Amino acid sequence: MHFTDAGVAGKVICGCPLPNVSECLNTMPEAFQQFNIEPAFSTGNSSLFFGRGVKQPSWCASPDRLKEYPLLGFLAGGIAAYKSLAEDYYEKSIDAIVLEEVFASLDVTADQLSVLNPDIEIGDLADDFQEILGRTL
Repeated sequence: MHFTDAGVAGKVICGCPLPNVSECLNTMPEAFQQFNIEPAFSTGNSSLFFGRGVKQPSWCASPDRLKEYPLLGFLAGGIAAYKSLAEDYYEKSIDAIVLEEVFASLDVTADQLSVLNPDIEIGDLADDFQEILGRTL
């Protein structure tokens, strides 16, 4: 996955590579053109591309096959699907209102983090932010 201030783009490698990679990449939003050409994100072996700009109301995929990938089902199924997946995985209840806020903004505040996981503080994630975003918060 590629995280930027404009949004998030990703690729899936599962099964056969797409026969029309460049055609699928061309359908991705303009905000993700860097993802399309970034050498670290080689695309020739990809089975699916997905993304969401910060101003987009929902995720997009090319080709439109998100439902074929169960671990990405929350992208197609929205908050309810992610909430179910996360609660099953973490074996605890997750606040749906906070999830809605995070999904809408593609951001998480210190207050939201404390609701989602009271055992961690935003400062504890500094290394993760540096690795994911290429900068500290």
